[in-house]
Amino acid sequence: MKLIFLLLTIFFLQSSCTSAQEFNLKCNNNAARSWWDVQHYSINLNVDTGSGNLNGTVDITAKVNGKIGDSLQIDLQEPLQINAVAFTSEDGETHIVNLKKYGNVYIIKEDFKTYIKDNIFTLRIDYKGIPQIAANPPWDGGLVMSRDTNGNRWMAMACQGVGASIWFPCKDFQGDEADKGMSLSMVVPSNLQMIGNGRLQANNERRGDGNLRWTWLVSNPINNYDISFYIGDYVHWSDTLKGEKGPLSLDYYVLRQNEAKAQKQFAVVKQMLQCFEEKIGPYPFYEDGYKLVDAPYLGMEHQSAVAYGNGYKMGYKGKDRSKSGVGLLFDFIIVHESGHEWFGNNITSFDKADTWIHEGFTTYTETIFAECLLGKEKAFLYQQGKVNVVKNDAPVQGRFNECDEGSSDHYDKAAFMIHMIRMIMKDDAKFFGMLRSMNDTFYHKIITGKEMEDFINSYSGIDFTKVFQQYLRTTSLPKLVIEYKKQTVSYKWANCVDGFNMPVLVHTKGKDLWLKPATDWQQMKYNGGKFSIDKNFLIEKR
Repeated sequence: MKLIFLLLTIFFLQSSCTSAQEFNLKCNNNAARSWWDVQHYSINLNVDTGSGNLNGTVDITAKVNGKIGDSLQIDLQEPLQINAVAFTSEDGETHIVNLKKYGNVYIIKEDFKTYIKDNIFTLRIDYKGIPQIAANPPWDGGLVMSRDTNGNRWMAMACQGVGASIWFPCKDFQGDEADKGMSLSMVVPSNLQMIGNGRLQANNERRGDGNLRWTWLVSNPINNYDISFYIGDYVHWSDTLKGEKGPLSLDYYVLRQNEAKAQKQFAVVKQMLQCFEEKIGPYPFYEDGYKLVDAPYLGMEHQSAVAYGNGYKMGYKGKDRSKSGVGLLFDFIIVHESGHEWFGNNITSFDKADTWIHEGFTTYTETIFAECLLGKEKAFLYQQGKVNVVKNDAPVQGRFNECDEGSSDHYDKAAFMIHMIRMIMKDDAKFFGMLRSMNDTFYHKIITGKEMEDFINSYSGIDFTKVFQQYLRTTSLPKLVIEYKKQTVSYKWANCVDGFNMPVLVHTKGKDLWLKPATDWQQMKYNGGKFSIDKNFLIEKR
């Protein structure tokens, strides 16, 4: 009997673990997720600014988009807890559903098979609790609880890496965003302001308890990780950019004591946005405007409400990551996080494994802005200096379906790859035309890395397949091997993927020469001095 009991216990535990694992794959578009598509989030919360406790509801409006399953997954990370979920069908019938909890996942079991494609339904989720407190934001996600220098409460949410379910129940999967936007309404003490994504709808619903309700509305599609809020003693001023698509509202929210230095530091925003509109296309969210908000952490690309926490210093927290001197001539966080409005917020990767689409292109917007600000020579000097921060510790592209963003080289190594593509295209007008076309073709879309690679190959007319394989999916830098003889020089690629064939620029006797190495020896007549490999290429030289 003891043996039978032991076997049954093991079977039960294995079954329970399997069920939990089946539904707890946050980055996997599993059967409980894939059949429905989020259309809109409506978040309504009371906030205890003393403890951080959240209490309220989230309405998720969704559409049936495929083969219907018998389960629906909602994500909410502990210690937050769902109290109840009301399900409203397309015909308006509402009922309370039964939930089964697996760690940070709640499963609804219903007879969803009665629904057909394009049916709309709504989930009203009542929840409460204190979110996880961020230990090291923004890298370690969660609620940030701080105070300004005047002793006022200053708090915000950093949720990109850890996922939006760290603070509200949602479909926490990057491959699905709210196609018709979202609204965020919060009740906070009347001496503080709550800043959210999109446009302010109301802040005048004063309550008898001395609190004030703030409501913000986003009209455009928005990904979960971009949804956030800031609470503090803010002052506000606004401006307007004469943009490509008409007037673009610019709003700035900073702590009261930071107003004077913020007015000076943020003056660059107009010039930056004009540069980006010229080089990479119109700002993607005119309907929701552009905001820059003082945050109690370094920064984050929250759509239409960019988080700023660089301490009003030039460079990256007062340092030049490129060690070229150029990096101290602009504010890294303003430029980088704003660049994400195009790459990450406008064009979003389906899987976190393709984070290079977000971070590689956005990192290159730093070089683009440096070029608008200081000229091509200094911008390229800045880009060349980034060779010193590439680690080659793991592939840039992560493992799919595993919440794996790959190496942090998805910033600078991926940006260097994009820079080399520009060099090989030999046509800056065409390169920037490609970036503009990219943001138009993939406007408000979620794409795969393969789609991005195919687009670049097609637009440029050059097959960069081997370049993508080498720089995104291996940790090795290709070596250019050169052998000199009396009247000839031989060269080839080594330490590279099969068939690697990237052209490379070298200099000799004051002249520029493009080589087309392959993985077997190439030879040419030559009786000059040694080649100097151009610094705009990220390769290992030998």
